[in-house]
Amino acid sequence: MSQRYDLAVIGTGPAGGLVARLCAQSGQKVAVTDSNGYGGTCPLRGCEPKKVLVDAANAVARVNQMTGNGLIPGAAIDWPALQRFKRTFVDPTPGQVEESLKRAGVATLHGRARFVGPTALEVEGRLLEAGKVVVAAGAEPARLDLPGRELLAGSEDFLNLEKLPGSLIFVGGGYISFELAHVSVRAGARATILHRSRRPLKGFDPDLVGLLLKACSEMGLEVVVEAQVTALEREGEEIVVRTGPQGEKDFRAGMVVHGAGRRPALEGLDLEAAGVEATEKGIVVNEFYQSVSNSRVYAAGDVIDRGYPLTPTAVMEAEACAHNILKGNSKSGGYLAVPSVVFTDPPLARVGLSQDRAREEGRQFRTAWAETGDWDIFKRLGQRWTGYKVLIETNTDRILGAHLLGHGAEEVINLFALAIRYGLTATQLKETVCSYPSHGYELRHMLA
Repeated sequence: MSQRYDLAVIGTGPAGGLVARLCAQSGQKVAVTDSNGYGGTCPLRGCEPKKVLVDAANAVARVNQMTGNGLIPGAAIDWPALQRFKRTFVDPTPGQVEESLKRAGVATLHGRARFVGPTALEVEGRLLEAGKVVVAAGAEPARLDLPGRELLAGSEDFLNLEKLPGSLIFVGGGYISFELAHVSVRAGARATILHRSRRPLKGFDPDLVGLLLKACSEMGLEVVVEAQVTALEREGEEIVVRTGPQGEKDFRAGMVVHGAGRRPALEGLDLEAAGVEATEKGIVVNEFYQSVSNSRVYAAGDVIDRGYPLTPTAVMEAEACAHNILKGNSKSGGYLAVPSVVFTDPPLARVGLSQDRAREEGRQFRTAWAETGDWDIFKRLGQRWTGYKVLIETNTDRILGAHLLGHGAEEVINLFALAIRYGLTATQLKETVCSYPSHGYELRHMLA
């Protein structure tokens, strides 16, 4: 016997859970299923638990960097205690999310879903027939075809460590590796990042990444570029990571963490049975987040072939999906000014266009950029390697892009995002009266 619903949703993260809730509150009969804990990656094994660890690491960094400027050394991370604190945020989440969905009138299922027709799903032996389906299954670590890949731990394994190893290697030079490596070093471990090409954190400004690498070196974090991992082997208590086409150099650590990217979690959904087109980037959708090959299927979050794999954009896409399901296709998302942050120490942030992209688009612009380690606001914190880069369009005075490195960058970047989204000029932004002394006040100096 099949169960019939107006809408079936695969995934309960920031995208899937929101679509289900909004549609149920509007009177639709909705069912949702998840095979990996209600709440999704961000609150369970991503942004939220990571930030608990990052904040503790940053507190230690503040003491270390300000030692001799009024503080005495001695701050340290108690890893088991920090993990217990982290679990106070994570452990209640699945129950809270499921209960909130039930209160909204959503039928909650547990198990892996797969399509058995254009809008029919099988979930652990149960058949669901739906008027429409939303796929919001999130992302998973990219598959690395390496000998010994079974020795790789995932970022979730790191976040749940009961005891931190004395040494760790992070494979891949993206934001996951940098953030978790910074936590490791501040917690007293030795950490190394191995990146296969010459430029890590490729989506961020190369000059500011260069400054961040200096900060990494100063804190004892080794970043090795042009280090293509070719194999992993266990030797006693250590894992040996071989790099180079012929295994030219070996690196050893107690734990090796996969930080080399993520992919849409589409395996096992049997999209072909539903006639849903997908590529390696994700489900191919139109501007309304509707499948281009099956008009009764929508998708949002990390599983789609557009946008950014970020929680705020997943929420935006979910809101658009719900609107279009309920009222017809009329709402699309906007990616004009989506900020992104690497929560290292110091944090690295960006929004809008890079210099290369602005040139490719034929924009005429001037660049305001400087290292700011000698600014009082950073000297007070003992941060030497900081800076900014702002792209300002010549004929309109509007902000095209902003790139920041330094304490407070994760907040100041939002002001630049606001300016880009609503077309504020550099002059208007500079004339805004901000509190003093604050990071926001430094806008006037960045735009001079």
